[in-house]
Amino acid sequence: MIEKLKERLARIPKLQFETGQRSEQSPVTTYYLILVPVITLIVLGFVMVFSASTVRVISQGENPYSAYARNLAIMAFGVLAMVIAMRMPIKFWYRISFIAFIATLFLQALVLTPLGVASGGNTNWIMIPGVSFLLQPSELLKVGLAMYIGWVFVQSKMDRTNLKHVAINVGIPVVLSLGLILAGHDLGTAMVVAALAAGALAAAKIPGKWFAYGVLIMAPLGAFAVSMNESRKARVLAVIPGFRTPPDPSAPKQIDHAMWALGSGGLTGVGPGASKEKWNYLAEAHTDFIFAILGEELGLIGTMIVVVTFGVLIYGLTRLTLNHSDDYARIVTGGVTLWIAVQAIINMGAVVAVLPVIGVPLPLISTGGSAFVATCGALGIVLSFARKDSGMEKAFGVRTLFRFPKRK
Repeated sequence: MIEKLKERLARIPKLQFETGQRSEQSPVTTYYLILVPVITLIVLGFVMVFSASTVRVISQGENPYSAYARNLAIMAFGVLAMVIAMRMPIKFWYRISFIAFIATLFLQALVLTPLGVASGGNTNWIMIPGVSFLLQPSELLKVGLAMYIGWVFVQSKMDRTNLKHVAINVGIPVVLSLGLILAGHDLGTAMVVAALAAGALAAAKIPGKWFAYGVLIMAPLGAFAVSMNESRKARVLAVIPGFRTPPDPSAPKQIDHAMWALGSGGLTGVGPGASKEKWNYLAEAHTDFIFAILGEELGLIGTMIVVVTFGVLIYGLTRLTLNHSDDYARIVTGGVTLWIAVQAIINMGAVVAVLPVIGVPLPLISTGGSAFVATCGALGIVLSFARKDSGMEKAFGVRTLFRFPKRK
């Protein structure tokens, strides 16, 4: 048994770092540059979700350990989904791409039906009869859209310099997706989905001038969406120099509590579990503003670890996008890369009062069932691409782990 385990370990390619000489980037290094940051962020999420949500659960008269057990079950399901996804071949993901997109688009359309549930001004959840939790279909739609864009470019073999072909095959599905999300008034998720589509199109190597056209079209539409909502307008003005109002200690805003949390954390933090702002002072401490609680408890060192970890993850995803041998894998990974990067920047930027608060969670760290599972699933798909490119597809695969000896 031990000898067989040694043989399987020996089949895993060794991690190779680049030397001073210019050479091809190691696919094995790329794989670990994605896997290790993902594991690190998930572990941090396990700790911070429990810390940030405990007080809120107690104030609601619930047992914090029982409530955390539910979150833990969701996180375990997300990790399991990632492990299974990373062991599936590229052909599998390619074949189900169109079906996945249609299914997730249909789920997103359900938010406009009586099954839709509103929260925080957004109608972006659906209630599944007979199930106790809500589903956020826009998170699943991110995965389905990234897979579809990769599939349609490869399947149709379209001329990527033909604006009409790209607009019909890719533009219409993207606009339809954004329209259904905006119909639920979720501008933050729509921005992330638009970034995802841009990342996938960039990986598909469409002409760069088209992105300038896209910005010229999207910018006025975004400004119009903000101007039509007083809450959005106030959030945007709050981060523009000259329009900011000084903190009012008698009536502090959410961002004031976030800044106080980060400031009180100092260099090393007040210690895990010792946050004061989570005692119902900082709203959404366990979701959109968990980065503030992390900074208060773990200090500047903790926040920098998170920022650097995200940086390493984005670097690994970018390497895979630029160097993978399969066109479908590159396009899907390009979409996932900009999805994770933009969502993390929006979340952390809002917490430090650099960007407006638009209500998107911090990937892999914030509480959120649909968001966590969808992110884990997307990263599992990307890791399956990385395993294939690095020659690790068969190492510790499902068939290898469960291969029983033949009877004599």
